This record gives sequence, structure tokens and C-alpha cells, in this order.
Amino acid sequence: MVSKNTEEIYERRLIFWGYGFLFLFFIVLVKLFYLQILRHSYFMRLAVKRTFARVLIPAPRGRIFDRRGVLLAGDRPTFNLYLDPYYLKGHEDQVLGVLARILGENLSALKTKYLLKKRQSYGEVLLRQGLDWATVARIEARSYYLPGVRVEARPARFYPFGPAFFYPLGYVSRVSRRDLRVLQDKGYGPEDFVGRRGLEKAYEEILRGQKGMREVERDAFGRIVRIIREVPPRPGRDLFLTLDAYWQREIYRLLKGRSGAVVVMDPRNGEVLSLVSAPSPDPQEFVRGFTHRAWEELNRNPYKPLLNKALQAYQPGSTFKPVTLLAALEAGVVTPGEEIYCPGYYRLGRQVFRCWRRWGHGKVSLVQALAQSCDVYFYTLGTRLDIDYLARFARQCGFGHLSGLGIPGEKPGLVPDRAWKRRVQGKRWQKGETLLVAIGQGPLEVNLMQLVKFYAALGNGGTLWRPYVVEEIADPSGKEVQISRPRKEGELPVKGIHLRWVKEGLIEAVNGKHGTGRAARLKGIVVAGKTGTAQVVRKKKEHETGEIPYQERDHAWFVSFAPAEDPQVVVGVFVEHGGHGGEVAAPLAGKILRMYFGEGKP
Repeated sequence: MVSKNTEEIYERRLIFWGYGFLFLFFIVLVKLFYLQILRHSYFMRLAVKRTFARVLIPAPRGRIFDRRGVLLAGDRPTFNLYLDPYYLKGHEDQVLGVLARILGENLSALKTKYLLKKRQSYGEVLLRQGLDWATVARIEARSYYLPGVRVEARPARFYPFGPAFFYPLGYVSRVSRRDLRVLQDKGYGPEDFVGRRGLEKAYEEILRGQKGMREVERDAFGRIVRIIREVPPRPGRDLFLTLDAYWQREIYRLLKGRSGAVVVMDPRNGEVLSLVSAPSPDPQEFVRGFTHRAWEELNRNPYKPLLNKALQAYQPGSTFKPVTLLAALEAGVVTPGEEIYCPGYYRLGRQVFRCWRRWGHGKVSLVQALAQSCDVYFYTLGTRLDIDYLARFARQCGFGHLSGLGIPGEKPGLVPDRAWKRRVQGKRWQKGETLLVAIGQGPLEVNLMQLVKFYAALGNGGTLWRPYVVEEIADPSGKEVQISRPRKEGELPVKGIHLRWVKEGLIEAVNGKHGTGRAARLKGIVVAGKTGTAQVVRKKKEHETGEIPYQERDHAWFVSFAPAEDPQVVVGVFVEHGGHGGEVAAPLAGKILRMYFGEGKP
């Protein structure tokens, strides 16, 4: 029999637990009221956001064609694998395990890759690019067991000619976090690609196109149930270039094993037929993405494949001598018949300036001085010319500022004068420095495109054409939107008779008995041109060994036009640390000219 006290204890406990349950029930009611009434609109928006999603459709990037309609850059479909961390919560190990078996990867390595990319990504994680059809089929067949996993076909940039067109096309690569701070307002997302160099960068706004949009309904596992509405993307516009794929590929092959550049241009209108810089990386690698090791090797390459050598500035050597000669003729400090004696050196005060030919050239006048590239002749002109006058004249010939080609990364070079030295070094200009500039040395720097533009003017009678590579912009249907027309920038500040004398010297340089550019001579076609050897400062100890290190070898130049009497083409060749222009650059130009005028012409 239960005592009265015991009954009271049971009653008190029952009342306590009853109030406890009522309190807990009250808390549940308050929470439900908060969620269902007060926060109803927020959770409804969240549910709709996860159930009904708006997916952006990337636009196909505009294509790039050569002058004959050959595809140089385009898009091709690629399958990418995306993971949505929101739907993977609680299922990561299970989903990654299935994917590891399908992809043939180690689970631990795949999970590490996923977690790393998850920290770097906004929203969905791009786990793998370029899936093949078989892999896509296996993933789709197991979609029920893969919540938050999505395979999407996206356009990927494709460069059929590889490294041969790295310059001037450039490349595209994925937008980085840093890029998004600037580009997000322009409609770019973390999965988009953007032009980085060359024409891909210069014409980004024209090539990129406009994204489309798709509204979809998804189930609880993130799978698309149905498409509600779709706005198709608008492809980017196409570029048609003046470049010739055949010449570009063949010239790149000729430069194999060398570091240098070639520019081929039509002197009658400024059309650039070829612009090659070698060696160069494969632009496809930038689309796929480099491994850390591959990127380090690319940057350590002594041939500097990431530099466009056609647009970098270097000392031009003797290819600059026609500028000095024209300046001297216009200033009236030399005449065509005047002979200057070359003993192999020129003495200015206590300084001795050597000629490249140690035993000298003897007495030479204008034509032979240019043909044989006599340094003493041009040292003498340098003593007669004022550096400010020579600098002003050179700038009027197109040096010291951008060529107008419009490809990003071009260096304007440097045409020094008194004001420059005072500003940069805080010192007075010395007369001996003018002698060095007169032969294309000293602080003077030009790029190959500027030289080709100048020599085109020498050949065509004095007209400076702005070089260009984009001939036409068209929409994807082929309708012309914009056409580039030849543009005159001006005339060389010289008299016609002076141009004819200089041209005679350039013809003799290739076709004369003692010309330095004889290796570029053609049968039946008169070529005019000028060699150049730009000296590089050498370290005495290494030079004494007899073996000159690569980085201390001279630069080789050769610029020419043909036929000399009525030029159709200008060919400029630069070989970095290649040696003598007549031995290295001129033979390459000769091969290119032979192809152009007959052998191998398409």
C-alpha cells in the first residue's frame, strides 16, 4: 500500500513534467510562428531560389580568320563537370567516391582537389574540364546517386595553328578573382574567359558576345526537372585579318631553334601579311591551364617565349643608318659624291671608335658607305649632325612612338636627345654619344615593326602607311560591320632625289660585289635591303674563353623590300643574339622572299 507522502511526491513530479512539456511545446509554437509567419517570405524566396534557378548561357566567342578565310581561332564544345556544395552537404564522401571510380582518380586526391577549388570558387565548383563522351554517359547514368553534380557543354577556345599564331592572336584564360573586381560590373562571371594578349585582348568587347539566360526548375538534389524559359546567347563578332596562315606557319618553321621575329608587310597600303615571334607557347595551354612546373619552365626559358620580339625595342644597329644618311642629306652636311676615308677607326678627342671592318674600307661615298655599312662614314656624319636635329628627324620617320598597329604590348622604343639625358641621367649630352646613335647603337631603341614601316616608306616613295592586321569585322552571319581601310600617316620629311640615292645604296647592299646583304639576293628580282648587327655588352672574363655566352651575342637584323623599283613586299627579320645580320638574318629574309615570289607560293 502506497503511503500518502509517496502519492504527493508522484503528483508533484507529474505536475513538474507537465509544465515542462507545456513549456517545450510553447517554445516549439513560438519557433513555428517565427519560421512560418515572421520569416515566411525569406524562406519562400530561398526555396524558390533553390527550386527555380536562372542559369546564364555563355556566348560563343567571335571567330578569327586569315585573309583567305582560314580559321585561326574559334570555339569548340567541351563538357565540364560542376559540383554544387549546397546539395553535397552530408553526401560529399559518397558522391566523390562514385565520381572517383567514374573518372579513374584516387578518392583522396579528388577530394583534396574539390576542397581546394571550393575555397577558391563562387558557388559551383568546376571539378574537371574536357570530359569525353563515354565519361559523360557514365555520369548521366548514375545521376540519381550524384546530387549536386552537373555536366554542362560549354564553348572552349580553339587555336588550330598553335604556337605559330600565339603572336599576334594572343590567348584567352579564365577570369581570376582579381579580374572580377573590375569585370563583374561588365557581366563577367567566375567561369568566363577573357582575352589576355594580342588581338584577343585588343578586340575583347567585339569578340566576347552576349550571354543568354535559361530559367530552370530543379529537384531537391539539384537536378534540372524542366526548362521554363530560355533566351539564346548572341555570339561575338568575327575578325578577318590581313595575315596569311601559309606565310605565318612557314616563317615560324624557318625560325625554329632561334629566338627572333619576322614582319612581312605590303608597302603599298600597310597590310601586315605575317607577324611572327619565336619561340612562342601554345595558346591552347592557357585555355587548359598550366601546371606549376610547366609555368616555371616557360618563364625560365632563355629564349623568352612570352615576349613578342616583333614589338619589343632593341638597338637597331646598321639598319638605322638610312635614317642618319637622310638626315645628313636634308641638313646639307654631306653630298652623294663626297668621299670619306675609312682606315678602320675614327678618332674623336681621346676616344677611338672602331669600324666593324678592322682594316677599313678606304675611300667611300654615299652608295658604297651604305652598301658596305662603313661605320667610319656614319661616325663622320654623326660629328656633323646635332643630336636634337637627328632625334627630331627620326621621330618624323616613325621612331620613338608606337607604330599604330594596335596590338597591346608594343614598346615605343627610345630616340635620345639632350633633354632625355638631362631628365633621366642628370648629365650633359656628349658628342661621342651622337656617333653611337648615328650607327644605331647607344641608348637608341626601335622595334621591328617601326623599321618595316620606315623601309616600306623608303621603297614606295616616302609614304608612311599605318600598319594594320584587322581587315574586316563581321557578325556571325557574315554581314560586314566594319572595314579597315589603308591609312596614310604622313610622308618622310625628305626630297625625292635623296630617297633615290638611299635606295641605290640599299640595292647595292644586296646586289653589289661588296654588299653586306648578298645572302638575300634573288634571281631575276632586284632586292633592296640593309643588314644590322647590334652589339651586346660582353663580360671580359667570359669573352676571353673564346666562347661567347648566348645572352652576350650580338643581335642580327635585316630589313628589305622587293622588287626595288616597285616594291610589293617588305620583309623585316630580327634574330635575338643571333650574330651578324648578313650571316644570319639576310639568308632568312632571302628564303622568305623566294617563297613570296615563286618557290612555295600558295
